[in-house]
Amino acid sequence: MGESPHVNKRLVSGRELFICDNFVSNETALRIEKLIKMLSYERSERSRPDLPVSGAAAEITSEQFAAEPFFAELCRLGEDMFPQERFELERMYVNNAVSGDVYYAHRDCNANLKNVTVLYYANSAWHADWAGETLFFNDHHDAEFAITPRPGRLVVSRGAILHRGGVPSPACREQRLTIACKLRALESAPNSDVGP
Repeated sequence: MGESPHVNKRLVSGRELFICDNFVSNETALRIEKLIKMLSYERSERSRPDLPVSGAAAEITSEQFAAEPFFAELCRLGEDMFPQERFELERMYVNNAVSGDVYYAHRDCNANLKNVTVLYYANSAWHADWAGETLFFNDHHDAEFAITPRPGRLVVSRGAILHRGGVPSPACREQRLTIACKLRALESAPNSDVGP
């Protein structure tokens, strides 16, 4: 058995962010990486509606969601971090970033909503020289946290936190694969979701 699961809670402009390590077994991580590498990706994802396409993404279909229990586990982990709240799945998809892509700072929902995003770093190996860190900014657009795309790491955060996904450096020949699970707070109205 590996290290024990560990959660590191942070606040960014009063909004919760949880860095979760050692929640995913090596066997599961390898299975998920293999599965999502076989998906069909389209260069269609935009960080914000007013900007050009940022990178490639593939939707997780309802059939894929039903066939792979890990996808439901991502939703449950997001819900577990906010036990007094209720959510519904809004969208689940995989970002596939390569060196040369450009992501922009954005929020996953309106700043006043309590939606939650679960981000899973799906590469089985990652080197510090490859970059790809996710940056989280406060409401004054100052970077507060850089999260390394450590294999198997999960980040559960309020979707209203301003953030920017990282792209691999030219030293990296790998795709940076992340699964994004977006949960809508049930008391919230639908929003115009954007961004990887």
